Amino acid sequence: QQAAACNKIPAMDTTYKPALNAEFCKALATLRRDPYGRLPQKQAEAVIAFLAASQPAEERLGWSFTPELDSFTKLLPYIICAFNAIDRDCDEVVSNQEFDAWMKDPKLEQRTEDTQWAFIDLKSVEASLPALCVRGLAGPNGLVGVMEHIKHIHFQGGVRSMTLQDCVVAAMKVFTELRMRIGT
Repeated sequence: QQAAACNKIPAMDTTYKPALNAEFCKALATLRRDPYGRLPQKQAEAVIAFLAASQPAEERLGWSFTPELDSFTKLLPYIICAFNAIDRDCDEVVSNQEFDAWMKDPKLEQRTEDTQWAFIDLKSVEASLPALCVRGLAGPNGLVGVMEHIKHIHFQGGVRSMTLQDCVVAAMKVFTELRMRIGT
């Protein structure tokens, strides 16, 4: 299913290259397995290049978008964790109803012991993070606010389901079109 979802490309500028999509899909698969893990350089570049390529030429991201890009890259693992928490049946597709259920009680799956995982509320997740990690996950412009925007952007046209790629593309729109920043 992931391969089928990755074949569906949003409209992009003429600078788009097919290899970019392949690396972007690999990056999503890697992040789905381990949202907090490090991406290989090529995949990390593909995520940012995909973000830039999805922008119209007249609205290219420049230096003025650095805070939004930083916010996007810092929050992306948590967005993917939220998607994974919403997708409890692991079919890589979430419905509007599943999304609504998560929005009422937002929790992320987090390792509590070496071999144990549990769903933890956002304040507890944030409290457990090292000092240099994202702050404000549970705040008004935190993860729930971003996920609300993602939900609105994606499901507004009557779409019935969302894949991980749809979620990440909608997250890109949240940070670029709404110029949202996290932790500022």
